Amino acid sequence: MEAQISYKKIFIVGCPRSGTTWLQKMLSNHRNVIPVKNESHIYRLIYEPFTYITKLNAQRRWQDWPRFARHFGITALLFGATSSDVWNSILKSYQIYQKNNDIGLHHLISYQQLKTLIHQVRQNSDSDLEKAQYLIQLIIDIFFEQVGGQPQQFFLEKTPFHIKYADVILNSWPEARIINIVRDGRDVCASLQARATTKRWAEYDTRTIISQWERCIALSEKLSLDPAFSARMYSIKYEELREDPIAQLNQICNFIDLEITTTELSQIIESYNIENIKNKGIGQHINKGNINNWKTALSQEHIDLWHQSAGKTLTRLGYSLT
Repeated sequence: MEAQISYKKIFIVGCPRSGTTWLQKMLSNHRNVIPVKNESHIYRLIYEPFTYITKLNAQRRWQDWPRFARHFGITALLFGATSSDVWNSILKSYQIYQKNNDIGLHHLISYQQLKTLIHQVRQNSDSDLEKAQYLIQLIIDIFFEQVGGQPQQFFLEKTPFHIKYADVILNSWPEARIINIVRDGRDVCASLQARATTKRWAEYDTRTIISQWERCIALSEKLSLDPAFSARMYSIKYEELREDPIAQLNQICNFIDLEITTTELSQIIESYNIENIKNKGIGQHINKGNINNWKTALSQEHIDLWHQSAGKTLTRLGYSLT
């Protein structure tokens, strides 16, 4: 069930509500790009649980017991999760997210395929983390083959929080490239608050958003300074992409070695011009996409909190506090 061809893999990451979807849609419009239609969260659902779930004590397990029991079972909740519980949770998560028809592994392969692959990789003598990475590789390869991917084409996946596993991604695939988008955290906050009016997943308090944003910045900066990964990671500011999308998108294409003409660039930019999108606004997938929207969208209390908690990071990145 392994892939028979070699192809390039592009992962778009960054703090949620930073413009990752917009960039994904623009790149997906290229003839040689094969995108995953929605966020797969493949590392969060397969790799991440093996990093901590079996180590949780009773107090941590009971903090969010309904979700824990739903994904790992009552026995795991009471006595602690085993490796088998985590493997079984991957299939449970598949069904949960497929039912909601939103994010999830169902955008990549079928349930039966996943079940077969899990059985296959569990026969290996590797560690669970190594098996998890092998499973991810198989899933992506099978997806690419099933949609008719060719060696000259690019696999494109966008899950913002994959920034947490960017080093794992780059270690696993020498041909992989990471595109990281950075946006003014205050605009990220304003966008999340607007989205929270219709989506529960966006319901974060301001302190949590600040912490989440700063962590994404720290992870990307650490990766960009690592000689082993810096040449395969490209960071771009959302504001620069908005102000000069043709030049910035052209630089991104050069970074991933995606050939594109000036005409193609113009057509893609025009097709996905945020200003022309009709169904945007509070509660929608796209809020406004404006720069410095935080000045009118956030309360003074929240603005002060941002400046007190993350002012140094904002300033260092070139964002004004006024």
